[in-house]
Amino acid sequence: MFEKIFSSLIDGILLTSADQTILKVNPAAEELFGRTRATLEGHSLAEIFPEQQDVQKKIAQTIATGTSYRDVECRGLQKNKTAFLPASLTISPYMDREGRIQGALLLVKDMSLLKELQEFSRPLDHLSTLASLALGMAHEIRNPLGGIRASAQLLRQELASSDQREYLDVVISEVDRINRLVERMMNFTRPRDLKIREVNIHKVLNDIILLEKKSLAKQKIRLEQAYDPSLPLIEADEDQLKQVFLNLIRNAVEATPGKGKIQLTTRVGSGYAIRNPHDDAPRQSIVVEVIDCGCGMDEASMKNLFTPFFTTKNKGSGLGLPISLKIVENHGGKIKVTSEKDLGTTVQVFLPLQQM
Repeated sequence: MFEKIFSSLIDGILLTSADQTILKVNPAAEELFGRTRATLEGHSLAEIFPEQQDVQKKIAQTIATGTSYRDVECRGLQKNKTAFLPASLTISPYMDREGRIQGALLLVKDMSLLKELQEFSRPLDHLSTLASLALGMAHEIRNPLGGIRASAQLLRQELASSDQREYLDVVISEVDRINRLVERMMNFTRPRDLKIREVNIHKVLNDIILLEKKSLAKQKIRLEQAYDPSLPLIEADEDQLKQVFLNLIRNAVEATPGKGKIQLTTRVGSGYAIRNPHDDAPRQSIVVEVIDCGCGMDEASMKNLFTPFFTTKNKGSGLGLPISLKIVENHGGKIKVTSEKDLGTTVQVFLPLQQM
């Protein structure tokens, strides 16, 4: 029974001797490091955790004193000896029947997905400074805009020539466009309290689909929905989540060619739990995926994806994705985007099942 449990664990297990030689590994460890059992067992831990003195010291301390450690960050060297696997270790003493410490037991958890999510969320680190600057600029811009628009309206009433009035119509229209952009800047910078309640994520998505029904029909885009019917309710601000998925679905519609396809899927997150510094334990998440078959993005666009005012659209403001990221982060969630040029884009939104 214990052998079956050992083999069934989805996290890697390494059993080491007192001199940090690997004695036994489970199949998950073989998969994580891309190595067979024969190339792991009998070898030193230093071979798969090279030049990581802190890790080796903690393992030695565990073997010497019985002290256990958890959430020890490390990098595991994979089979090709060039790629490192970001991992988290739980280190425990391994004892014989008399209670004497014989070595250490290492639980190895793959942190690749978490690192990727953190990388995509990195733009939020400098948004607070930008937010203060943008808010000040927005106030300064709105005041003269009102005067320009009012003056243009009054002048338009005085003109007899329809051609001249058309010029002023353009002025008023462009002023309104700038005002809408400024309003979005202010919404981006204003702190908004979350109105948390139980939310059915499928209802949120279906409400957005109803709003985009005409756009989908106009471009003859086929929408495929693959919802997990067992998905539980989540605790969230429904209105703010609608803003997130409206942005994402509209982006997918705009990127998808006529007679193309968009997929919406929902499921319970596996292999990744959202951890907040204030949480005692990681929280299980749900995942919503928006998948299009559009033109995709190159590497340069991907790097700037969440940078405010960066856009690949002719008429885009470059605020939709940063605002969406901020809302999801405020919910304790993450966003991950993968894209290939000419093949399409997949956006994954991870949301915790419970708020703090």
